[in-house]
Amino acid sequence: MKANNALYILSKGRVAAISKKNGDIIWEIKLKDHVNNSMTAAIGQISVEGDKIYIGVSGMLICLSTKDGSLVWKNELKGWGYNFVSMADANIGAAAATEQMKASAALVATM
Repeated sequence: MKANNALYILSKGRVAAISKKNGDIIWEIKLKDHVNNSMTAAIGQISVEGDKIYIGVSGMLICLSTKDGSLVWKNELKGWGYNFVSMADANIGAAAATEQMKASAALVATM
């Protein structure tokens, strides 16, 4: 399923891709399968860019594939502790601006 047809969620140490069309679970993984601790009640932040899902949770960063939830990479942020990880992506604003410019150009072309 294409990334833009799925909604990605993080809850109770699990990540899932949910179909926007009908709400069905496309795939689901347990974060504890990719990291050294249990993460049974992990609370974190999730961000999607292209074919990657970025998760900041329990003092670490995890990157998964949107295709199937497979692990791409992880960074345990050694020495940072096990707190909530807040993320910001500077490219989000640029991507949104680019999409807006494309939409505006398409509208002008139809006039």
